[in-house]
Amino acid sequence: MDGAKRYYEAITLLPPFANALQAVPKHIAENAYEVRIRVGRPVAVETPRERHICAGIKATLSDINKCIGYFCDYSLYSCEKELAEGWITLKGGHRAGFTGTAVIRGGKVTAIRDISSIDLRIASEHKGCAEKIMSLTAFETGFRGLLILGAPLSGKTTVLRDYARLLGSFARTAIIDERGEIAAVYNGVPQNDIGVNTDVLNLFPKEEGIMQAVRSLAPEYLVCDEVGGEYERLGECAGKGVKLILSAHCGSMEEAADNTAVKYLIGCGAVNYAVLLMKGAQTGKTAGLWRINGIEDIGGCGRGNDLYRGRSRVLGGTETPVYGSEGVVGNT
Repeated sequence: MDGAKRYYEAITLLPPFANALQAVPKHIAENAYEVRIRVGRPVAVETPRERHICAGIKATLSDINKCIGYFCDYSLYSCEKELAEGWITLKGGHRAGFTGTAVIRGGKVTAIRDISSIDLRIASEHKGCAEKIMSLTAFETGFRGLLILGAPLSGKTTVLRDYARLLGSFARTAIIDERGEIAAVYNGVPQNDIGVNTDVLNLFPKEEGIMQAVRSLAPEYLVCDEVGGEYERLGECAGKGVKLILSAHCGSMEEAADNTAVKYLIGCGAVNYAVLLMKGAQTGKTAGLWRINGIEDIGGCGRGNDLYRGRSRVLGGTETPVYGSEGVVGNT
């Protein structure tokens, strides 16, 4: 489905604003990635290059409550967990995030009341964006796992999803989809193409999902987004025949070298490849792909003169680094 079709599908989920959003210029609809609705302020459509303001329409609390009711099929109880966490997956794979006032019980946020803004993220599948990365990692002798690194909005989840789809075309693959962003399961059915041999543990906390997948599904590959405190559990997969495909927030290889989860996973041998995505570039464009034989390697990966060190390889397979305005750039 192209960008415009995705956009027009998504705005049907916002009945109070559908007419105004239908009237945006065609180039906005084709490139939109989210719709921002804030109480008392104009509705905005965001694209990678510009923000389009829908003139003459401001959101009210009543409008926002109507959207929330529509998202939950007018049964807030059925979406209680997602609403408490501030997001919900919708038909078509679109996702709505919320802000409001936290309801706290026992030191934990159990609900959000007085919702005052909605961020509708428009589902986007970029099929093929991970093909080059996978061809240089998954089929390599000695491949144990891959870290997909990047700053926010660099396309980590999009690339991770496509990598999982490609793996799922030929291998047993398990996705631990804690926030529902990879498979976008709606009423039990993945809205995104994740491959014919792929199982999804939807909304499972990562630690529990990891162990259930390993014990029950016998995956050859295990996929997780935004690795955090569960890194030790992931490390237990090392040496058990399960290869890890993971993403983590790191804007540079120097940041990766200081990231506790990254250091642990590389240090214990659970992963031995890392790719750094370029922020604001075409989805899947990389700053480099490296084979890493130990944590001592990773800090030097981001510097051109230390890129290979006799053990690493940049995406594209060239014998010397390719330099661009963003630094060392692989050919994708």
